[in-house]
Amino acid sequence: MKSVVTTVVTAADAAGRFPSQNDLEAVQGNIQRAAARLEAAEKLAAGLDALTKEAGDACFNKYAYLRQPGEAGDSQVKIDKCYRDLGHYLRLINY
Repeated sequence: MKSVVTTVVTAADAAGRFPSQNDLEAVQGNIQRAAARLEAAEKLAAGLDALTKEAGDACFNKYAYLRQPGEAGDSQVKIDKCYRDLGHYLRLINY
């Protein structure tokens, strides 16, 4: 994944110029928002297990048919795998 800084410098270099004032303001804005992104990531990471459990419970409550024979939640092993996968997805979002 490219950062804003890399994108700005690459675009300016490809155009044969130095980064413009607007380019630099975009970089500065991105850096200023970094603290908020870091805070959100820390909160998500701190509550990841609880969020995973809540998300899994919500899925199985909303889609009750998942607990029927032959479906994703027909055994505890499959249910545990669903929760595990939700945890993986949430970690990916956090990254």
